[in-house]
Amino acid sequence: MARSKDREVIPWVHGVIATPTFTSGFIYLGGLGLGNVEDLGHAVPLEMLGIGSVGGIVAAAAARYLRTSGEGRSQRARWFHTGFTTIWTTASAAWLNWVAHGTPWTLTSAAALAAATVAIAPFYGIDRFLRSEEIAEQWAKEEAALAKPLSDWVGLFTAVGARGVLVEDKEKTHNGYKLTLHLTETDYDGLLPLLKRLEMKAGVRPGALTLKPGEMANEASLWVSTRHVLAELVELDPSDHPITINEPITLGMLESGHPIELLMRQNSVLIAGQKGSGKSISLHVLISLITRCIDAVIWMVDMASGHTAKRWLRPWVEGWKDKDGNVITRPLIDWVATTEDEAVRMYNAAHDVADQRARTSGGKLIPKASRPAIIVITEEGSDLMAWSPAAVKPKVRGIKKGRKAAIDYVDVVQRGTGPNTGGGEIDSQYDTTIGLKFRKKGEGQYVFPDFYHQVNLSSLPGHGACYIKTPAMDPNEPPEKGRFAYVNDDEDSTHIEEMAVARANIRPDLDAEAVAIANRWGYAARWSDPERIDWLLEAFGIDSPVATTNHRASNSNGGTSTLQAAPPVPPAPLGGGQPGGPLPTSQLGDMPSAADYMKRYDGGSQQPPTKDQPTAPASGVPGPDEAAVKAAFDSVWAGVERLTQDAARKQQEAAAQEAEQKKPAGHPRKDETLAMVRDAGPEGITIEQCLTRLKGLYPNENPPSRQSITKWFANCEEVLQPGGPKTPYVWAHLDHPAPAAPQNEQNEQEAPEDETPAAPSDDDIDLLCLALELVVSTQFGSTSMLQRKLRVGFAKATWLMDQLTDRNVVGPANGSQARDVLARPDAIDNLIQQIREGN
Repeated sequence: MARSKDREVIPWVHGVIATPTFTSGFIYLGGLGLGNVEDLGHAVPLEMLGIGSVGGIVAAAAARYLRTSGEGRSQRARWFHTGFTTIWTTASAAWLNWVAHGTPWTLTSAAALAAATVAIAPFYGIDRFLRSEEIAEQWAKEEAALAKPLSDWVGLFTAVGARGVLVEDKEKTHNGYKLTLHLTETDYDGLLPLLKRLEMKAGVRPGALTLKPGEMANEASLWVSTRHVLAELVELDPSDHPITINEPITLGMLESGHPIELLMRQNSVLIAGQKGSGKSISLHVLISLITRCIDAVIWMVDMASGHTAKRWLRPWVEGWKDKDGNVITRPLIDWVATTEDEAVRMYNAAHDVADQRARTSGGKLIPKASRPAIIVITEEGSDLMAWSPAAVKPKVRGIKKGRKAAIDYVDVVQRGTGPNTGGGEIDSQYDTTIGLKFRKKGEGQYVFPDFYHQVNLSSLPGHGACYIKTPAMDPNEPPEKGRFAYVNDDEDSTHIEEMAVARANIRPDLDAEAVAIANRWGYAARWSDPERIDWLLEAFGIDSPVATTNHRASNSNGGTSTLQAAPPVPPAPLGGGQPGGPLPTSQLGDMPSAADYMKRYDGGSQQPPTKDQPTAPASGVPGPDEAAVKAAFDSVWAGVERLTQDAARKQQEAAAQEAEQKKPAGHPRKDETLAMVRDAGPEGITIEQCLTRLKGLYPNENPPSRQSITKWFANCEEVLQPGGPKTPYVWAHLDHPAPAAPQNEQNEQEAPEDETPAAPSDDDIDLLCLALELVVSTQFGSTSMLQRKLRVGFAKATWLMDQLTDRNVVGPANGSQARDVLARPDAIDNLIQQIREGN
């Protein structure tokens, strides 16, 4: 059965923009037809047209309701489909009846139809999205019905120049079917360059054909995809139950319809893709799954100023609560580095932990909660790998030793070349490679050098579509196409933060042995040193994380506290040294050791003399007696102890002074920004206006972020937002002078406290009635709204709102939120009458 060469898997006539446009066009043509009938002198039966329109609306709605029924279908989606159909058919019928009574040959009628199309068109996109599975099934059935017989495929191979290709079998797959090929003349390598011509001859979409080699040289298989998985939205598993790093995790879906499963044990991963290809989304998916593991922790090098990591840290930083109401007291990601110095610390710590585990485990370490795996993720580390030998060296050593020690690496880069990854020694250690979209096909040779001709990264649609090659796949087969699950990482979405809250109590603490080793590289102070987390404090506009200030984390396995500040331990030399040892001699000055004195008196090779045995002279030179040696020895140790105590005291004083000097003072324009709110008066000021003023006053200075200003306002009791979100901020301090108020308002402010306030004037009654009508009709009880709408001062607006509260029109004040409106719009006349009658 031949199929139309113009037919596509997703026909353009079904597009979310094309369909409403063509529908409104046909409706307008129908209106023109009615107009022509009238112009020719024929009477249109308007009554029958109206009755037919009503019948058509009911029939269309009923048909859609019945078609969307079925087991497993959402009732909400079903009612949406029915309602949408009812709305657009009603609008169409109304327009046709209107022009039938008048004429379609006017600009007004055409504009009305265009306006209705623009208003209804977005809902068609939602309707299509809710029916995506149904549409995919329908297309799959159509493709299966139009699939070519095996004899036709033989003819297609011959037509594209592949001779001696026989099709022996056809097998159904999750997303189409597979053809088993027997090769007699053209081999596998000869077929690969012909796939594009074969797709054109077969009339399928680009990329729908995938050729895979068989076990024998004369065998191959052609996979025909009738479902465009790469263009679909793959939902992330919403489950939050704990899992283990010892089992594969599901990252998304392959084009074959099978899940993308990845075992993170003994598996180093490379993810490469250009900007905007979906690297951040894929990384969020990976973090969301690893943090559900009861036997894995994440160390992350995020050289993009912590942009990816901060979303997962926000609930801890801001002191969010979990589902049980408990404050989150530790970061979900165990350690984050955003500078070269911090990355070098982390890579060295990971290498030393791997080295210790490799020497003590006696084989491949199986992660468990008491001794978890460490997953070291590097985001945007190209500059680090290209210009920092201090970072490359420990990473190369760590990635080689980490395989047996349950320490694995995930690198996310913009190119697959050596300078981005750290060189050939690191490239050779990647077990899994994931290639996202690139603009040029040639980039595939750096990401998948062994399968360059089978991979075209430039053909991917982006946004999480990828080629992937894992150790579980046949090493002789090319990478498979797939798509990562979707995570909403928009700034105004809290999807990531909600997942972080759900996983807060799942991930384990680092074991005590690894903690002791990592402490050599400053692990204990990774969250308590303000200089090392200044990127985090600046991102959220705070002085210190809420959890660090108010809570103390406990470690069930005996390791150091995750959050509590601890005195920094200077990194030990790579050659060794144990935590907690004596201070380095460089901090004590040049002093002779006790061994030097012992060598001076007895050469360092003899045992100390006893009471019954005098000291024998060495080399004929008389030596000191026992008392002199003991006195000298005691004197040396007394001096060492004194100098040690002095040096330790001076070091503590210097560290305290340095810490005091390094306390983050926040942005220098914080006080000035708060003053802008105070000086703005009752009209208030928005954050955008504050930023505009700061940029104008200080053009050469980086202004604070919008998020920082929001935090400043939230932490200042005098700054309120009475109108709710997206309204100006006002200064609520009672001592702040308000702008000049009307005379009656000034009299109220100047009246002594012990005097009875005067009765409201007629102007006040009129103003109160206007305020009541404004609040009740809009159902929005905001003092700042009354100020703006009625042109009154802060005191008068407050009085009006109090009067409405006394009359049970609005509820009591609720912080900076708008008050609840208790009266309904149909009661406005009665309430105004009561006010004017003095009740």
